[in-house]
Amino acid sequence: MDSILRQGSKGSAVAELQQLLQSKGFYTGKIDSDFGVGTTNAVLKFQKANGLVTDGIVGSSSWAKLRAVVPTTTSQGLPTLLPGSKGAAVAQAQQLLKDKGYYQGRIDGDFGMGTRDAIAAFQRANGLTVDGKVGEQTWKKLQAPAIADVTPPVTVVEIVRPPSPSPTPVTPSPSPTPSIFVPTPTGTPTSTTTGTTGNTSNAPVTSIPTASAISLVDAANSYSRARLPNQTAALNNLQASVTTEILQQFFQRWQIASGQATTATSLQDAFSGYNIAQMLNQNLALQWLQSQLLPQAIAQFRQDWSNLNAGIGTSTPFTPQPSPTPSPTSQLQLINLTDAVKVYKRDASQVTALENLQASIPAQTMQQFFQRWSLASEQTAIAISLVDVFQDYDSQKLPSQITALQWLEKELTTANLEKFSRDWQTI
Repeated sequence: MDSILRQGSKGSAVAELQQLLQSKGFYTGKIDSDFGVGTTNAVLKFQKANGLVTDGIVGSSSWAKLRAVVPTTTSQGLPTLLPGSKGAAVAQAQQLLKDKGYYQGRIDGDFGMGTRDAIAAFQRANGLTVDGKVGEQTWKKLQAPAIADVTPPVTVVEIVRPPSPSPTPVTPSPSPTPSIFVPTPTGTPTSTTTGTTGNTSNAPVTSIPTASAISLVDAANSYSRARLPNQTAALNNLQASVTTEILQQFFQRWQIASGQATTATSLQDAFSGYNIAQMLNQNLALQWLQSQLLPQAIAQFRQDWSNLNAGIGTSTPFTPQPSPTPSPTSQLQLINLTDAVKVYKRDASQVTALENLQASIPAQTMQQFFQRWSLASEQTAIAISLVDVFQDYDSQKLPSQITALQWLEKELTTANLEKFSRDWQTI
């Protein structure tokens, strides 16, 4: 049953109302989930234009009129879709958006806010008019093949590297659906250096996921903000193990995904340019590159990435140089929200870290994040704390939660991240 809304109402139902009013030309304000004066005026105009009781209250009659769709079709025989549309054509559009990496919700045939946002992102990336509707031009682009291969298929030649000391065996995670994020296996405690020597306790250690959990998408998200020496060394070593043909194809895909005029020339430059605006397209390019890597190459990359003593300019690609006596700051392992949520156990230090982080972020930013999280979690109530967010995390059922966390990560400063990492790893 639809909510009855009036001036003063807040939440996702108000955001949907604003979207529908905007799509019908009655509302030009921000989609802020707040039923204010502007929304009230738009409702009154809509009710008057549609022969409804002009009271500014959105009940069942107003909802029905708002969601009524005028059936129009394109020259391809496909209907024009807009917020409120339902049916097989909506499900088809959702599947096409999902195949191209723009939509992570359920294929339910219901044109809601998640579908509209995905369409707007797709239109923006493909040079179309960004109106959140699926018309003829948007259908054509959706049905077109994804980024085409720019060179013929090449034969991948295995590059044999000198054996590394105590390598960690890595078994690629088989999955019929491309997976961007690989969660840390549960039940096996990980060991992480936190700056305190002699810690040989068998108790579970609260830390970031082990090297085997890092994907190229995770790495790009982290590197775009941190750019730690070990991360740069890992990227340089990975680039040395990839054939020139594969690198050229990736750099061209990355250029298209990022909307850049010039092609990147190194993985370091590409990962530095990872950003929230082009994240969905960039994730596709990164997934493609990871699919081209040999198991030995990705295993070595993960090992290099987790090696805090590695630095730029090592004489042998996979032999990290010993570092001088590190300071307490250099020993601090920075932990991302997308890493932390996977190992959250509601320990006291973790709860404190989340509470301190929330207190350090502007209220407006937190409000925007909670709205994104609620939509990603398919909830009607807006979350109010990061502790609740971490408690409700379920990547298997709700993969779009990671996208919401990535958005919040982009809003964090280096000081936020360092303080959070220090609090998180306090035992």
